[in-house]
Amino acid sequence: METLEKNLWSLLKGKLPPHCHAQRIETGSTGLGIPDVNLCLNGIETWVELKVVKGLRVELSPQQVVWHYRRARALGSSCILARDKFDGKRKGKGDHLYLWAGADAQAVAEQGIDVPALGHWQAPFAWDEVLAAIFSGPSKGARGPK
Repeated sequence: METLEKNLWSLLKGKLPPHCHAQRIETGSTGLGIPDVNLCLNGIETWVELKVVKGLRVELSPQQVVWHYRRARALGSSCILARDKFDGKRKGKGDHLYLWAGADAQAVAEQGIDVPALGHWQAPFAWDEVLAAIFSGPSKGARGPK
C-alpha cells in the first residue's frame, strides 16, 4: 500500500468503533486483487479498497476490478474508499472522501471521481455517516466487466 493509502488506513482505523474487528490485508501474501481491509461490525462484514485520487483518477488494477465484480455477483459487500486531497493544480484546495460500491469498480477505474458515489464528504469528515455507508451491506447487483 502506498504511503498515502497507509495514511488513509490510519485515519479510518482511528475512527472505527472499539468493537469493530479490522484486518488489514498484506497483498504480497494473498491473491491478486484482494482489497486492503476486511471489516466486521455488528455481524456485517465488508471489504474496503483504499485509494488516493490522482488528478481525477482512481487507479484500480484489472485484478481489483474483477475481485469486486465477483464479490458483488455473490451479493457480498465491498467498497472503494478514496481520499482526494487535491493534487496538481488543485493542491491544497480541499480534502474529500468518496465511497463507491465494489460493484462500480470498473466504472470507477474508467471514469474516476465522475462516477456517482454512495457517499462524498468534505473535511472535516462526518465519520458516523462514512461508517454507516461502509457498513450498509451488499450493493444491489453486479455491474462489473461485461
